[in-house]
Amino acid sequence: LMPGFLGTERQFAARYGKPILASRDARSSSREQEAGVLAMEALHRQVLPFLLRRMKEDVLQDLPPKIIQDYYCILSSLQVQLYEDFAKSRAKCDVDETVSAVSLTEETEKPKLKATGHVFQALQYLRKLCNHPALVLTAHHPEHKRITEKLGAENSSLHDIQHAPKLSALKQLLLDCGLGNGGSPESGTETIVAQHRILIFCQLKSMLDIVEHDLLKPHLPSVTYLRLDGSIPAGQRHSIVSRFNNDPSIDVLLLTTHVGGLGLNLTGADTVVFVEHDW
Repeated sequence: LMPGFLGTERQFAARYGKPILASRDARSSSREQEAGVLAMEALHRQVLPFLLRRMKEDVLQDLPPKIIQDYYCILSSLQVQLYEDFAKSRAKCDVDETVSAVSLTEETEKPKLKATGHVFQALQYLRKLCNHPALVLTAHHPEHKRITEKLGAENSSLHDIQHAPKLSALKQLLLDCGLGNGGSPESGTETIVAQHRILIFCQLKSMLDIVEHDLLKPHLPSVTYLRLDGSIPAGQRHSIVSRFNNDPSIDVLLLTTHVGGLGLNLTGADTVVFVEHDW
């Protein structure tokens, strides 16, 4: 906004940068430390009119109370079947053996064994399975053909939300927040601004795809949403955030925690949903 306000790069380094960095050296003299403090104070005085800092304790009393709710989702019959198949597999036995071996080394105070990769692969498999069976039941899965044929005979598919209780719970949560009760955006009806606006976070981009294509589009077509994940170029992300914050007609912002979990100012929403948690 004010080019040259702090001088050129060389002037800034000489006036502020070098004395401040020198004062932080453990071997700096008392004179260097004093010069660093004076340079820092001078820099603060220069930029103070342009910075507004609010401490959490200063604004917390002005904010509404934060309400945390946990929704417990019971596995669907398909998820239970896949979970039990895994429990009988060799991978499950490998996990048990590794955990037992690590526990034994801890008890005998011997050097710990290195964690083997298959343990984390197994945990990742179960994590995906609890989110949605489609995340694990890929074309390479040994049960893929049998299960898809069985679902087809029942006039169902892997992408029906009945097979993923997390999607059913998310649908009900959105309805409870007043979203998705109207017609589709293409119906020409007047747009109604919902009372609540929601951020939906997923760890996995593939799970975000499922939320968008298996839930929002077929079951809640009237819900307006934007999406922010790693596939969005960095230069376009700020405009998406600004549009969501400034346009109350947009109900939902879909995000991955990797992109939207840190450093974004998402003041347009009053509700945050974590579809899945990190480790």
